[in-house]
Amino acid sequence: MDVYQNKTRSRFMQAMLYGAIAGAAISLFDRQTRYSVMNNSRRYLNDMRTMASHPNSTMNQVKEATSKLRTTMENIAEDVAFISARMDEIKEIPPQLAEMVRETKDAFVSEDGLHHVNQTLKH
Repeated sequence: MDVYQNKTRSRFMQAMLYGAIAGAAISLFDRQTRYSVMNNSRRYLNDMRTMASHPNSTMNQVKEATSKLRTTMENIAEDVAFISARMDEIKEIPPQLAEMVRETKDAFVSEDGLHHVNQTLKH
């Protein structure tokens, strides 16, 4: 049974490869696609030649890009830490606000339930 699955898988992969080749060939019937493929291929070949003939320059570009990526990631980490700290502060506000409301209420209401503000307005 294992040999059958391998053979079937192999045929399936072959059929996919042939289908991809046929699809690529059919897409090249379109003039714009054909020109685009040719221009991109030329550009990539030129880039590859440049990289092969100037490996130090290529390595410097890779190092620079890596450095920029590292700096960006560090900035993102700092921003996330800052936002997280602000979120923690925001989470602490409701209990503090509730305590302030209680203190304010206690300041205006006496033990017998009378409002001190109302008493001063009645006199």
